[in-house]
Amino acid sequence: MCRPHDRLLSRAEEQLSADRYDSLVAIWFLRHGESEANADGFFAGQSIDSPLTAQGQEQARKAALQLTSRLDWIVSSPLARALETAEIVLTELDSPLRVELDPRLVEYDVGKAAGMPTRAISAEQMEAEFEAEPATAFARRVMSAVAELSQRSGTGLVVSHAGVARMISTNLAGLRVWTFRQQPILKNAEPVLIDDLALPSGT
Repeated sequence: MCRPHDRLLSRAEEQLSADRYDSLVAIWFLRHGESEANADGFFAGQSIDSPLTAQGQEQARKAALQLTSRLDWIVSSPLARALETAEIVLTELDSPLRVELDPRLVEYDVGKAAGMPTRAISAEQMEAEFEAEPATAFARRVMSAVAELSQRSGTGLVVSHAGVARMISTNLAGLRVWTFRQQPILKNAEPVLIDDLALPSGT
């Protein structure tokens, strides 16, 4: 039987990578808590390192209580909104773990759209109009990180961004990478198992 995560990057015409996500243990994904950019409704991407709001910090504290497994490791995007979320989770869990940083887990680079009001826009439009990160490059870096993490032992937590979650979901569903911006947006600070990102609801 073919599981959803066995189909990652399987479309030969895209020729992205031989990396596969095939984890035998639980890996949680957590989008950061509400950031100032989220609250104000503008694209942050990579170039605007938007911090958490007070609500975002509270969301991170509540997220820690929703994790049903003891964590053996935690890896985060180095952007402030993700790193702060990860650190709050560890504090709430009274965990001795240290947050590992992986730059491959940073948010999609929206190019010149950073600072502009958020709106529905395709990956092709983002690249053509705002010199955003090509979807294939984004997929390659995200899925190489996830494939490596899937080979670790123990239960882990990945703290990252909405765009990263959408790209993982796109690959798990076997969809073309440039459709990732059509996927549902994961809510702030609501933990989900990575395998479950393949579900149509995105949750």
